[in-house]
Amino acid sequence: MEFRLESVSSRIALLAICALVTVVFCYEAVRLELAEHRIWSDDLAKMQSAAELEPGYAEYWDRLGRFLQFGLDEQNFPDALRNYEKAVKISPLTARYWIDLAIAHENLGDTEQARKDFDEARNDYPGSAEVRWEYANFLLRHGQVPEALREMHTAVQEDAALLPLAINRAWRATNDPDQVADAILPHTASAYIEALNFFAGEEDVNSGLKIWRRLADSHQPFGIESLFPFLDVAIQQNRGADGRRMWLEARVACGLPHDTPSNGSVILNGGFERDILNGGFDWRMPSSWGMTADYDTSVHHGGQRSLRLDFGGGMNIDLGQPLQFVAVDPLRRYHLDGFIRTENITTESGVRLYVFDPHHPDKLYLQTDDLTGTHDWTELQGNITTGPDTRILQVEIRRIPSRMFENKLGGTAWIDDMSLVPVADVGTSASSTSVAITPGQAIR
Repeated sequence: MEFRLESVSSRIALLAICALVTVVFCYEAVRLELAEHRIWSDDLAKMQSAAELEPGYAEYWDRLGRFLQFGLDEQNFPDALRNYEKAVKISPLTARYWIDLAIAHENLGDTEQARKDFDEARNDYPGSAEVRWEYANFLLRHGQVPEALREMHTAVQEDAALLPLAINRAWRATNDPDQVADAILPHTASAYIEALNFFAGEEDVNSGLKIWRRLADSHQPFGIESLFPFLDVAIQQNRGADGRRMWLEARVACGLPHDTPSNGSVILNGGFERDILNGGFDWRMPSSWGMTADYDTSVHHGGQRSLRLDFGGGMNIDLGQPLQFVAVDPLRRYHLDGFIRTENITTESGVRLYVFDPHHPDKLYLQTDDLTGTHDWTELQGNITTGPDTRILQVEIRRIPSRMFENKLGGTAWIDDMSLVPVADVGTSASSTSVAITPGQAIR
């Protein structure tokens, strides 16, 4: 269909209409832009003018209510409530607005109305993790713990990101790791590990061990490195027996080699036949300036390989690695044995074996003679007797910084066949400072 505008007046009229429409659209655009700018200004007067500019926008009234309710300078719960009521009236199917209204009613002491508001939100979005989570916290605040935990469990199933906070809230409410696990945790390895990490942060080994039992019994795959933070806490708390038991069970669960030394040594992987895991009750090799480490299949004392340490000759390094935490019994004598081979180790301070109690480092320690220059495989050994409070020892390859002017450490050392074997109980009269070494060895 064609419209012919042959007269000048009709053309002018059309142009006028187009100009008017353009002005109206421009006015609306400017008004919307102005309102959007003002509502996010964090200035109460501007925010109120934004809501008045666009009174049909429920989001603006809710935003204004939040500002009034949670303002840093002043909180105005009654006015916040009135704005939330406007928001739910405009948009009655938006769960977020009902949640805000419920919390406002709760803050004003109207718990029953708050519960009704939450019911509206739950009816609108029964599968919403946000709604379930907010309602669970409402129930917790009013002492309805079992009901709250059920809501939290549903929320976590819908949104796994809520799990760390849910564990925290459930623990504060119950102080019972079994109840936390039963009520909150999904039966997944990742959920159990999240709970283990929580109890590591709480430094609560006993509760964490209960969670570990559930993870181990679930027979689900997981990475053994995920246990390192919790095991570090067990080590820090001198829980050697519990930590070692968990470590051996974890190796089985993860499908890793878990054989223990035939001579009863408490050092695991003493021949470095397996790669270092850098955590737990395995060897640890933190990165170190002035040294590189690798496995050597061409030079070894026993087995198929040894650990080779290469020193670049540019630093006077203070070496305390590789190291391993080992679980031991109190009041028992242990025999340390290990083999070191060196090639062109410079300075008067070489490499040696060192054992000490990390919880009583000044009371119980053993170090062997050090090796400098070039030596074929040399056996270094000594005896150490644990005190009544010793349950963990730290075994490491040690090099003390040189005091000489030409003190840069160079050369290569190979380590192999490390063991720490229990040889005798010593009775309750043993002193925690008791240290025994074989003739010719030195202690510090």
